[in-house]
Amino acid sequence: MKKLGVWVYSLFLVFGVVGVANAICFTDTIALNATLGEGCWAENFWSDSISYEHSTPDDFDVPPDDVISATLTISGYWINDDNDYVYVEETKTGHLNAGGSQFFWLWDSPSYSVFNIENTFSSWTAGSKLPITIEANGDAGDGILHLASSTFSLEYNNNDTPAPVPEPGTLVLIGTGLIVLGAFSVKKKYRTNRKTI
Repeated sequence: MKKLGVWVYSLFLVFGVVGVANAICFTDTIALNATLGEGCWAENFWSDSISYEHSTPDDFDVPPDDVISATLTISGYWINDDNDYVYVEETKTGHLNAGGSQFFWLWDSPSYSVFNIENTFSSWTAGSKLPITIEANGDAGDGILHLASSTFSLEYNNNDTPAPVPEPGTLVLIGTGLIVLGAFSVKKKYRTNRKTI
């Protein structure tokens, strides 16, 4: 019975240490520093939209990889109402949250808009870029808005990555467990032989 307990304990130690998670976290941040005009301001002074692309991991391919989570976070200032839209891969994903300072935005906290874009990656080709478009749709009274940054965050299981080779510490742990098992086995044989004499 004692021997069975030692075996179970050893297996628990080995698999507890060797177990590996393949989850990978990736983040790509772009400093936008862009001003968009609304209403007549867009017609005469500023553009009413901006398009850009986020990088994605070179080895990210769906399938076989699995997406755990994917978000797009956009920060900005002078954002009014909820009529400034964000498009991911030409699909309307939502609107920017109103907020940010109305004056001297460099000294104030920006407005943050977070979008769950996990469904964008139901299939994906490795190395593809993630296209984003932000469109200002306010009237002249809204004036302008300033976009500070865009951050794309992705967590995924890379199912192409082979299981890693155990570290030396793991091998030492396995070896120690085997030595302990051998010592128990020898001790038991010694006791058995001694009783029979």
